[in-house]
Amino acid sequence: MEKIFRETERFESDFYIGDYTRYSESYPTCGKTGVVMSNMPFADIKTLHFENKQHIPVLAVNFEKNLSYFRGNDHELVSNCECMLVSDKARKKGWLVLAELKYCGGDPRTVNDNFEKALSQVKDTFLYLRDIKHLFGESDYRYIWVVSLPEHDEMIPFSQFYPSPERILTYKEQLHVNLICSNTIEIRTHQHVKVE
Repeated sequence: MEKIFRETERFESDFYIGDYTRYSESYPTCGKTGVVMSNMPFADIKTLHFENKQHIPVLAVNFEKNLSYFRGNDHELVSNCECMLVSDKARKKGWLVLAELKYCGGDPRTVNDNFEKALSQVKDTFLYLRDIKHLFGESDYRYIWVVSLPEHDEMIPFSQFYPSPERILTYKEQLHVNLICSNTIEIRTHQHVKVE
């Protein structure tokens, strides 16, 4: 992956992902824009948190820092999610996470629309990377899609818009992916993650 993407990051402990796109519009002096990954908790916005107590090496690709990879033949930008995370140096089939965060601005009426948009972006990214770019094959990894609404911790597991079991099963059967809707993910091993 490091040979394919211009910019990557590595984490071997807890890390956090936040998206300052909307926040920086309201607070332009915050000094941050777009998607940010850090091994330190954020003080100003809520984030997607990956707990990594086992210190599993993780390779992280912030797609905003690699937008040239998402230019189609017509040079138009292809819809993509925030980032990709890969369990690095897995001895067996490791996991690959595609994650998208959506901030609803505290308006519960936008939760379902934001969830559907996030899910669409993750799916588009997955299909683009697999079928167009051939970055990975159908069974190279344990594929996990993470949809996070960081401002809605109190609603875990996002019951009012969590997809039906039938829909989850359809993704698993047709695309071989597991869908997780959470703001905290525990990295258990090179092969497994768990909703905290």
